[in-house]
Amino acid sequence: MEPSIAKGVIPATRGWDVTLTIAGGSKATIKGAGMVGGRIAVRYGSDGPQLVAVQPGDYIYPSDVRIDSTGSLLYVKARGLAGGIREETWLYEYDLRRRQQVSQLLVDPSVLPAECPMPPQS
Repeated sequence: MEPSIAKGVIPATRGWDVTLTIAGGSKATIKGAGMVGGRIAVRYGSDGPQLVAVQPGDYIYPSDVRIDSTGSLLYVKARGLAGGIREETWLYEYDLRRRQQVSQLLVDPSVLPAECPMPPQS
């Protein structure tokens, strides 16, 4: 998913606000920002429940969001200074159909693909 500039956040930061069709044909809006307290939420339908898919916390912020080719799984890369001390990168997997987080792994960032680039600021 292409990041955008998060709305209403100063200074400008990476964000996501995308509605897509997931496996089974229903709509889901993926929304979040790479900032203090940053999280990735999923709203099902236009007025359905909004669920927190990923909330890394502790100075670890969402930095990349992707959907698998089947529209079933949401992947979130989060990175930052854990406890303000050491650099960590986490990879989260969220099942969009079952509406629950499947896994959370501490990973070596060199094994992950490059993050989607930010659009130019206007």
